[in-house]
Amino acid sequence: MKRMSSSLRAKEEFMMMCREGIYQAGERLPSETKMAQQFGISRETWRASLELLRREGIIYSKHGVGTFLMEVSAKMENDLTRLCAVSEMIRQAGIVEGRSSYTTGLTIPSREIASALGVKHGINVFYVNRTRYTKTGEAVCCSMHYMPVYLADELNPLHMPDSLFSYFERRKGIFVSRSSAHLLIPKANDPLAIQLRGDSDMQILGMEQQHFDSRGNPVLYTIDYLRSEIFHFSITRIREK
Repeated sequence: MKRMSSSLRAKEEFMMMCREGIYQAGERLPSETKMAQQFGISRETWRASLELLRREGIIYSKHGVGTFLMEVSAKMENDLTRLCAVSEMIRQAGIVEGRSSYTTGLTIPSREIASALGVKHGINVFYVNRTRYTKTGEAVCCSMHYMPVYLADELNPLHMPDSLFSYFERRKGIFVSRSSAHLLIPKANDPLAIQLRGDSDMQILGMEQQHFDSRGNPVLYTIDYLRSEIFHFSITRIREK
């Protein structure tokens, strides 16, 4: 197991403090010196933590004023040009996430998924099928995650992490840096759509993504089905001259 860097550890501890309400949305953070002292690290290390938080859209800075925890109301739409975990997308939508249900195991994927993961067709991959709920028990997202078996050897099926991105960073030293994604409208009889919809008539938006690490290696393939009345996506398009 690879050790978590000091900056990543401080970032994770800060996120836990936010979930516990120690820091509130819109609040200005203490000085870099005070935060570094709080986590027992150097200012340079805390600045690296800030960069990780800034990259994930958790904080923002005002020149000459300070660094602030992002307000949910300012991030109601998910920018498709920025890659983030589903848990972060839920937070951006202003939803307090509750429990999740999931199943895990081995499966032989389709040729398309095997090719996307760089494994031979007919070889088992590890899967995580997860349904995320609000604090009040409403299903908001169903996901299927596929990864090579060797990358799942430190996953505990009884205690799955909130984010597989974080698992890759903490346990494998892998940073998921980009993805190739496309949006879709699932068919009515799609099993994952039925899992999310149940007996309701909710509208669902799908997203399939092939995720790559910082070296360009495929590490994860995900299919996420989301309630379309909750999640809104935006992208800036530029017209060439």
